[in-house]
Amino acid sequence: MPITMTKPIRTELPNDPESAFIARRFIRENATLDSMRQTEADLLVTELIGNVIQHAPDAREIELTLEQDRAVGLKVTVSHEAEAGIDGAGQGVGHLVAERLSRRWGTHFDNGRLHVWFVLRTPGSVTLSPDLSDQDLFNRMSEDPSSFSGELIRRHGDLAEAISKRYRGKGIDDEDLRQVAQMALLKAIQRFDDSYGDLRPFAAVTISGELKKLLRDRGWSVRVPRTLQERSLEVARATEQLTQRLNRPPTDDEVADEIGIDAAAVDEARRAGKAYSSSSIEKPTERTGLTLLDRLEDDDLSEFNREDKIMITEAIKTLPVRQQQILRLRFEEDMTQTEIGDILGISQMHVSRLLSKAIDALREKLDEGD
Repeated sequence: MPITMTKPIRTELPNDPESAFIARRFIRENATLDSMRQTEADLLVTELIGNVIQHAPDAREIELTLEQDRAVGLKVTVSHEAEAGIDGAGQGVGHLVAERLSRRWGTHFDNGRLHVWFVLRTPGSVTLSPDLSDQDLFNRMSEDPSSFSGELIRRHGDLAEAISKRYRGKGIDDEDLRQVAQMALLKAIQRFDDSYGDLRPFAAVTISGELKKLLRDRGWSVRVPRTLQERSLEVARATEQLTQRLNRPPTDDEVADEIGIDAAAVDEARRAGKAYSSSSIEKPTERTGLTLLDRLEDDDLSEFNREDKIMITEAIKTLPVRQQQILRLRFEEDMTQTEIGDILGISQMHVSRLLSKAIDALREKLDEGD
């Protein structure tokens, strides 16, 4: 793992979410890492800076230091003003991630500053057969976390790439979108419990959640109250956890029960999460050619249309879970059949068949209730 620096280098960062992006670029400009180690460095430094923002909001600045440790590789230190040190590794998500991903890590406190450092793992010597399933990789993760995580990222990197493309054109650099998507994929791998089902649906929710968080922090064109932004994140986290636990997307009622609020607040938080960009209501969409104004006029024609929506919503609830999920991804998230197939791990043709079957079933149920 070659390091380009010959002596420690430092930079000062503001105590705000933008610092994570500055820090990642600083590391990329000053250290040459392979793709897996770069993704680990991105995730670790982002989580540690997130710790500072959450637990030390009054700190005036964050200092990032890179230095070459000839014995083990790249050492990265994040430091900031603090009233005391840390007892144990259980304080802050960033510290838990550092403990799990880094080769070595630690903290020390002196002169009113807390320093948290990590050293990246060196590549393992494990030879991975392409015949190993994802389940096999998770079962053997403890042997060499870096190598097995890297193989899972290689296998499912296309999912991160596909989802990141959906968020282009919203005021965020494409490279930042790719970096965050790859970091989110690694985070999903670290959090995933393989006893709950397949990795890809869980990873898709995690990646989408992280990209929406990115847009919340950097791309809001309509200023949403901070409390509502935080509620939006809370709903996103609960959705991610429930998706893994239930092996399907949760309903608003299930999310509401999980975090102790009502379903209306969940819906408000979800809508707030989509307020990161603005667009002309007369701009045609790429897929349909209709303007937002056209769609608004169609949606609000009459009370009759609203009653139809209620009937359709109730009919959808009677369908199998996978068909419900496909309908939601296709018509609410506006995803293509290929994108849906990537998330569910099935072919585009299979998605097409399930979508047609779901629509036919809905027609029958609505005809019965006519």
